[in-house]
Amino acid sequence: MNLLLMAGFLGSGKTTLIIGLAEALSRKGLKTAILVNEIGEVGIDNQLMRQLDLNVWELMGGCICCTLTAGLLTDLHRLDSDYEPDLVILEATGAALPEQVLGALTYYQGRPLQNVTTAVVVDPLRLSKLVQIVGPLMRDQISPADVLVMTKTDVASEVEQAQCREIVREINPTAAVLPASLVRGADEDLVHGVLPWLN
Repeated sequence: MNLLLMAGFLGSGKTTLIIGLAEALSRKGLKTAILVNEIGEVGIDNQLMRQLDLNVWELMGGCICCTLTAGLLTDLHRLDSDYEPDLVILEATGAALPEQVLGALTYYQGRPLQNVTTAVVVDPLRLSKLVQIVGPLMRDQISPADVLVMTKTDVASEVEQAQCREIVREINPTAAVLPASLVRGADEDLVHGVLPWLN
């Protein structure tokens, strides 16, 4: 079983990217399970994904990087034994810190995870403002990423995209930065960029 941790600030495009990835993997005959972490009592993202007939599990009422760690580990065990997915996509809340989620995964006792990838979605239309307002959170999300997906490239100007690249490069100089317009889903280059282990 492989795991993709998807993080990013609220409204950056995480859910759209996840739907695109799940649909692309389905076309390849691979089974994807989506584990959605919602802070509130009513999950909006998971309702949308279920309408698209995707296999969605919920972690509700808290954040996986602190209060819901035990629930995350239990759900990963159940997913592995009941569904045997090729990939679990874990959609963290907009305020989750990837380092803490990755730390929780060290307690996972199931079959070894073959690949664990952290992808952080960044919005070039808002990133510079978010860094000014919630700088520590943005840095804590971006710095541990293996892959940074810069969404909304169909509407962001060249200047906004260049500024976004400059900001993320300053915080995380080693992660791949993948431009993405998700209007038509996830293309092959994006799928393989986010999931390099995929054949």
